[in-house]
Amino acid sequence: MPWRAVLFVLLGLSAAGLLSGCGPATATISGEVKVNGALLQKGVISFVPADNTGAPVTAEITNGKYEVKTTAGKKFVQISAPVVTGKRKESPAENAPMIEITTESLPAKYHSKTELTFDVQPGGNTKNWDLEAKKK
Repeated sequence: MPWRAVLFVLLGLSAAGLLSGCGPATATISGEVKVNGALLQKGVISFVPADNTGAPVTAEITNGKYEVKTTAGKKFVQISAPVVTGKRKESPAENAPMIEITTESLPAKYHSKTELTFDVQPGGNTKNWDLEAKKK
């Protein structure tokens, strides 16, 4: 192989190595969410960067399980479990569609005034959440 070809290959590999180290470390978080000891059947979990850099990421909770991809770092965690309490017309129009009325079933300390945090590490993370809510 001519020396120029070798030099070109080495420069290409060096550039690829530099580029692969750029950007924040990525992570996956998965786990279970329980409320009063039972798996949360339906809800939403969000991971919000504590340092206000980057966008929050949200995943659905189905049958108590969730999985989300995000960046490493400290996150505020918001868990919401709305329940349908009724229906109403979307507008006063005669043929307006019906929409569901929902109420949050979890205390504010788990969502709008969250006290939950998680330090996300690069790579795979498992985090289970055991929440307490007043029984109705």
